[in-house]
Amino acid sequence: MHKLGEMLKLIIFDLDGVLVISNNAHVEASRISMKGAGVKRYITKKELTSHFGESYRVVLKAVMGSEYTPEKLEIACRQYLELIHSGWFLRNIQKIPNLRKFLAGLKNRGIRLAIASGNERFFIDKILNHLGIDDLFDIIVASDDVQRSKPDPEMIEKVVKSFNLKLENVLFVGDARNDILAAKNAGIVSAIVLTGVLNRKAAKELNPDFIFPDITNIAKIID
Repeated sequence: MHKLGEMLKLIIFDLDGVLVISNNAHVEASRISMKGAGVKRYITKKELTSHFGESYRVVLKAVMGSEYTPEKLEIACRQYLELIHSGWFLRNIQKIPNLRKFLAGLKNRGIRLAIASGNERFFIDKILNHLGIDDLFDIIVASDDVQRSKPDPEMIEKVVKSFNLKLENVLFVGDARNDILAAKNAGIVSAIVLTGVLNRKAAKELNPDFIFPDITNIAKIID
């Protein structure tokens, strides 16, 4: 495994599946919302997670398929937002052990930390507060800050430009196909963590620069 060492100046993280183990909760919230909107077909986890990285509205519309109507989408979106902003969602996610200590250690080394997530800013702020890490990030780019969602690189490029860094000094860490495609489209180093939607076999097929069990293992390419 090659190391980035002092070359690494900025790490951009996705949120769900990376900083928090939450994808199963998102899947269940999506299914409940679709059922509440009158969508009758069963939505598989693979169908849903293949769209992760995009905004929730894009995801829900995509998996509705032939049952899509504007009315059903509005109902599903409303119910989905109610669920992910509820206590139910917080009870159904898992924290990554020693996360704050790890992130604080990166900052102490002079590495900038950022988030580029397909979630809305209000949701991101709520989750970061719940995890106790809301004070550790230099910049957050949410779905409401861009015109195009992953795999388009706009979100990542917005972060990189704000620091005026060379592409080889930036690492993006995601857990889903759209995350890695966005990093590749932006021309930066990419890493997949296995705390999200991909197993090791599927991760290897995307050919990222690194694959880690979880984000705390990033230390292996810095030290």
